[in-house]
Amino acid sequence: MSDDVKNRINELKEKGYGYKRIAKELSMTASAVRYTLAKISEEDLLLGTCKYCGITMKSVKGKKKKVFCSDHCRYQFWNQHRKEKKHHETI
Repeated sequence: MSDDVKNRINELKEKGYGYKRIAKELSMTASAVRYTLAKISEEDLLLGTCKYCGITMKSVKGKKKKVFCSDHCRYQFWNQHRKEKKHHETI
């Protein structure tokens, strides 16, 4: 499926259209629209930013979401936040 079609599906969904209405407008099946939207939202979930430097990075599907881009950033972040009792509260 082309990027134009994916973008059009996403635009129509943001306008509040349902799967069937989008499918009818684009001459597709409702299941194809549903699958495409699921893939788009899944790709968005895999993107994240480093807590220290802010670089955008992609996590691996099926694994824990990345918080830091490198060991250097992780060390620097926790050295600056040593007073935090629980690490998960700042993330």
